[in-house]
Amino acid sequence: MRGLNLLFLPPFSIVARFFLTSALFGFLGSLLALHAILSGGFSLPALVHTFTLGFITMTMLGALFQMLPVVAGAIIERPSAKATFTHTTFTLGVLLFILGLRLSKDILLYPGLILISLALLFVAPLMLFKLLKQKGHTPTTRGMKFALGLFLPAFLSGLLLILSQEAPLAPFRSYLVDLHMGLMLWGWVALLVASVAFRVIEMFFVTPSYPTLFSYWFAPLLTLLLILNTFTGFHPWTKLLISLLYISFALLTFTRLVGRRRKVPDPLIGFWYTGMIFLIASAALYPFTSRSPEIFLLFLYLFGTFAQSVIMAMMYRIIPFLVWIHLSNRGVPDAPTMHEVIEPKRIRLNLYLHLLCILSFFLSLLRGELWKITGLLYTLSFGLLLLNLSSGVLTFLRRAGWRGVSLPRW
Repeated sequence: MRGLNLLFLPPFSIVARFFLTSALFGFLGSLLALHAILSGGFSLPALVHTFTLGFITMTMLGALFQMLPVVAGAIIERPSAKATFTHTTFTLGVLLFILGLRLSKDILLYPGLILISLALLFVAPLMLFKLLKQKGHTPTTRGMKFALGLFLPAFLSGLLLILSQEAPLAPFRSYLVDLHMGLMLWGWVALLVASVAFRVIEMFFVTPSYPTLFSYWFAPLLTLLLILNTFTGFHPWTKLLISLLYISFALLTFTRLVGRRRKVPDPLIGFWYTGMIFLIASAALYPFTSRSPEIFLLFLYLFGTFAQSVIMAMMYRIIPFLVWIHLSNRGVPDAPTMHEVIEPKRIRLNLYLHLLCILSFFLSLLRGELWKITGLLYTLSFGLLLLNLSSGVLTFLRRAGWRGVSLPRW
């Protein structure tokens, strides 16, 4: 726990509501994909944004509410009120936005977009301001600062992309797609994952630390490459430089995990290994995304699998950790250990199901009749994630003295 400001822990309910909603969106997204497979009414924008906004960004917002005060010492005053506004507005906005995309209804799309904008343009500048006020920065807090800074233009480019359906922005639509994808995926999602990894990989898995020079300059170098990528019109060579940077990060993460000093079997290691394999694969494919729609779609799947794998690993570590630390701070005599909050066998089952989903996806590329099985497997995987996280939250409620709360039996 070295370097954590545990006195500044925000209420457990903040992270719990974001993480449970995120898992629910993952489950709904898998149902949406399964329905599309069965009905043939496939909507790529609706499916992509269910996961990028509902699953990935929802998780990251909850994690940042937790990590800013604890890791960076950046205190957010009245966190419950701010988190409630952000969570409620963002959740409703994402639901309306996805329905609007799926049904092609502007009457749903634009109110959803307004609510999403209210939530994100409130919380992202707030968090960035709190980070900028801090005098010293570790590689993790430095990376968070750059990720939040890049998130704002990434989100604004997405707004312009929606408006580009109409003149006079229509001629710039292809450029806006590349801009939004590059900034959102590499500058927001992957950079935040890397920044958090610089801290939690060593802390949770007792590994050697990342090279100081690499971790400290990772975020500024990536930002420079993303700017260069934008002004060169997303040339394959600038894309390749971004890819090489992330491949280097993934390989370093592999070596950290392999060299960990705590050799206890841990299913979360499997999630991290899977995430890094797919980070390498998606980074290797990134320079070629403009060559064909098929390559672009495969890139999205590879990157999404990287993000999903790492996020599941983080959720399965953060929820048990917070249940344990909050109950311990309350002086609860029977506070559970982290392994008692969510049993490793449940996490391992989710890992195996996750790997089966990936295998089924690639088999479906060869035999199209397997897509229904793939959709069903993803629905089961996200459903199990939701069930396990809910079990962890219910453990906290029961041990904290909430009467009438019962735990699901396995």
